Order: sequence, then structure tokens, then C-alpha cells
Amino acid sequence: MRKNIKLRVKNLVNKYQTADPFALAKELDVNILYVPLPEKIRGILVRVLRKKTILLNDKLNYEAQKIVICHELGHVRMHWHAGYFFQHEGIYYSPARYECEANEFAIHLLNYSSDFIYDKDYILEVLAKENPNPYEVHKIINALMQIESI
Repeated sequence: MRKNIKLRVKNLVNKYQTADPFALAKELDVNILYVPLPEKIRGILVRVLRKKTILLNDKLNYEAQKIVICHELGHVRMHWHAGYFFQHEGIYYSPARYECEANEFAIHLLNYSSDFIYDKDYILEVLAKENPNPYEVHKIINALMQIESI
């Protein structure tokens, strides 16, 4: 796992003076397209005509969109060279390194927001470790998705 994800998020937020994933996507020149995707696929990072693009499931509510965009921005900042998709329902913990890193990036970015009601103390405890347990980070993402009634 990369050891500097927290610093990457902090630097990103400081540079653009926002933790809003929609604003960050715009600043990073990442298109967001709302498209009909299969129910279990929440978002996909692709390149369209050499432009980074997040394909976002058009059925997601606003809070779910924020979570998925945070995850996909993790891929943009750390492994933009490949396409990834964010699923929710019916998936289990995936040990894939890139997905774990994108989840950790998303949690760090979401942690800057006061909008989410999930246990902040627990989030801070998990993220305080030098190498947060990917399974715990995955549990937080899943809990946020369920809290937001997605």
C-alpha cells in the first residue's frame, strides 16, 4: 500500500481549497458523465479521447455520487492509466491493491466533510494508522453507502 495517501489528499484539498469531489473533478479536468449503468456498478473511470472521465450511474442520489466520485478520484490521482469500476451491492472485500488505495483515498477525502454521519471517531482511529487495514476501510465505505440508502 502507498504510505502517502493521507498526504496526497491533504495536499489536494489545500491546493484547490475544497474537499468537494465535484469541484475537485473540475479542477483536475476530469469529466463526469451520468449514464445508465447496471445497478451494481456505481462508477467507472475511463479515458475518452485522452480525457479522464468518470462514468457515474445516473440512478445514484447526490450523497452516493460524492462517495463514488471520491473513490474514482483516488484512481485519477494514483492510477489513472487504467479503468476501474466501483460496485456496491453483492460485493465483498477485495484485496486488490488499487481498489484498497482508492477506498482509502475516498475515506480521507470524505473525512474533510462534515456531511457524513458515520462514526467519525472510528474513521479517525482507522485512518490514524500508518497503514490502515484495507478491510476496515472497505467496511467504512460499505457502511457509508448503506447509510446513504443507496
